[in-house]
Amino acid sequence: MTSSTPPLLRTYVDETGDRGRSGKSSRFFAMVGVTIADEDDHLLRSAVQTARQLFGVPSTKPLHWADHVKTFARRQAMTSLLVPVPALVNIVIFEKASIPTGAVLLTDQSRFYNYAAGMLMERILLTAKYWAGGPRDVIVNFGHVRGFNHQETQKYFNLKEQQDPAWVPWARLHGQPKFLGMGSLDGLQAADQYAGMLSAAMVADPYGGYEEHHLLAIRHRIRRNPQGKCEGFGFKAMVGPATLQSYPWWPAGGL
Repeated sequence: MTSSTPPLLRTYVDETGDRGRSGKSSRFFAMVGVTIADEDDHLLRSAVQTARQLFGVPSTKPLHWADHVKTFARRQAMTSLLVPVPALVNIVIFEKASIPTGAVLLTDQSRFYNYAAGMLMERILLTAKYWAGGPRDVIVNFGHVRGFNHQETQKYFNLKEQQDPAWVPWARLHGQPKFLGMGSLDGLQAADQYAGMLSAAMVADPYGGYEEHHLLAIRHRIRRNPQGKCEGFGFKAMVGPATLQSYPWWPAGGL
């Protein structure tokens, strides 16, 4: 006798940028969630494992975009491995200069992280509710942030579950989100690659150039509404009114 329960989804979350406000801090802070059907998870793992072999990453170290995927050639190779993987991507990005003066996000880095994580969780849960083929439950794994008290994040999620409007489908969450070291799951290392692609597109190099090629190559994986738009859905940007359009590579019709 077979079960009628649909298979699960798996989501892996990583971040890029920082939440600080010093002169050395990043312009943006972003979180990227990569959701894939449980039966396709092996494809995501295979892409990471192949990249590790290509780049000679020691078995004792996780694959990191910043450490192992530094050159354009490697980034193109990494992107080509991920393009065919049937994942859906959700991105939440904050331009810190556009956050109102006096907002708690500017003064409390823990609350900034939790707020961004909560916004991303909403999108992950909606991804699960509207998954092609019917609703599924989703397992969510976040990359652990060193020195951060993720118990506070879990408390924040619990509060959101109690207080969020009914359209946020918390019932689709399978178990509690976990916060794990990058090396523990290939999926978390994959999420780091997607976050790296976002960073390469959004952060100028020392000569004022951008590497948008990688992000644009996987843009078809960003979650979209029925009209095909990802802004506000799989790409939630808390930025200035002209920030995105100021990029020389920004598509005329949006990402």
